[in-house]
Amino acid sequence: MTGLSSKRRNWLACLFLAAATFAVYWPARHYAFVDYDDDDYVFENPVVRAGLTWPGFVWAFVDQHNCNWHPLTWLSHMADCQFFGVNPGAMHMENVLIHCANSALLLLLLNSMTNAFWRSAFVAALFALHPLRVESVAWISERKDVLSGFFFMLTLLCYAKAVTGDKRQVTGKSTNSSLVTSHSPLYLLSLLFFILGLLSKPMLVTVPIVLLLLDFWPLQRFTIHDLRFTIAGLIREKISFFALSIMAGIITLLAQRAGGGWVSANPHFFPHIGNVVIGYWSYVEKLLWPENLSFLYLRSDKISVGEFFLAAIVLSSTSILAAVQLRRRPWLAAGWLWFLVMLLPVSGLLQLGRLSIADRYTYLPAIGFFLIVVWGIADLPDALFSEKIRRALAIAGAAAILPACAILTRRQLACWQNTETLMTRALQLDPDNYVARTNLHIYRFEKEHPGVREKNSAK
Repeated sequence: MTGLSSKRRNWLACLFLAAATFAVYWPARHYAFVDYDDDDYVFENPVVRAGLTWPGFVWAFVDQHNCNWHPLTWLSHMADCQFFGVNPGAMHMENVLIHCANSALLLLLLNSMTNAFWRSAFVAALFALHPLRVESVAWISERKDVLSGFFFMLTLLCYAKAVTGDKRQVTGKSTNSSLVTSHSPLYLLSLLFFILGLLSKPMLVTVPIVLLLLDFWPLQRFTIHDLRFTIAGLIREKISFFALSIMAGIITLLAQRAGGGWVSANPHFFPHIGNVVIGYWSYVEKLLWPENLSFLYLRSDKISVGEFFLAAIVLSSTSILAAVQLRRRPWLAAGWLWFLVMLLPVSGLLQLGRLSIADRYTYLPAIGFFLIVVWGIADLPDALFSEKIRRALAIAGAAAILPACAILTRRQLACWQNTETLMTRALQLDPDNYVARTNLHIYRFEKEHPGVREKNSAK
């Protein structure tokens, strides 16, 4: 009876979370396309507009359009055009529905691994309602974020079920457990979902490392004491995941390079590393205080030495703290490394285009950061607060933070109504944003002369 009640509670929480998220993003049903990638991806792309066709299927897998390779995402756009026509409202709502499903799956995933329902629910709610999610959800061209996120959640969920289904814990004395896991149906299903995720967005190349982090915490398949005996077996267990990641990474780099999107790294060491360090610090800042969000943060040609050292001190101090607390608070290292590792492909080690950072890049990496925040609140020292006070503080914090996130998300969402609202907001934040200025001028000119766009589209 207790199990049934717990299961009902979990599903009701998922339903409530999905409904709340859907309500926050409800205005997107009336939003238009934006003249920034949406034209290349959908409304001026003849292959996508044609719907699901065999030539389109082949094109999705072999073409490197827009410097990207994500065939399943292309097929999803084609399916939209096939069933709904070139309808931005329907495409927006599909993004919203997938994000709602991702939020619910995250709650189920964390609760199944940690058996900490309220903490898992808080992390999932932060993921669902944080303003940094808006770009991934409200931008039709970023279908790849929410779609890859969907398969990411299913990959981790099936992997966790496969691992916990095998009662034998991986230790230095157990050499067959990895073989049992790798042949289980759930493990193979996890691998299939991982492939689908890579076909949606290759940023999932870091998933094998995330699986290793989950092995440490919260699955507790090994401890720091027996690491040297188990790490080889755990890596061997995931050799298929690593092989797929390497293949997807090579294809992506070739697509970026062939499309002209790969900008060679700065030959000077300090500016290059400085961009990476400051980029990570910027993400932390925006996760903690999400203000002045823009669709495009242009990379600066100059690096502030003071800002670099401040960022380096904060990041290195957090890393040292995670290492020191490895035994007592394993969630700190797991969450911090989740955040660092998943951002690594877009951290600036390889500079792609004009971007310094992007809100959409935090879609999945932010989960690791939210784990640190929520488990950190729940782990406040007993010497300072009693359990009753800690519970009251957690409830009060959730009651203050989540509505604030919802309000800020709704406000940020309004910037994505159309090209004019998006570019105008970007110019308010950065008057020197030449990309926004150019796109705004083109949009207004074509709005005043509609025949120009029709003529260009016909070509």
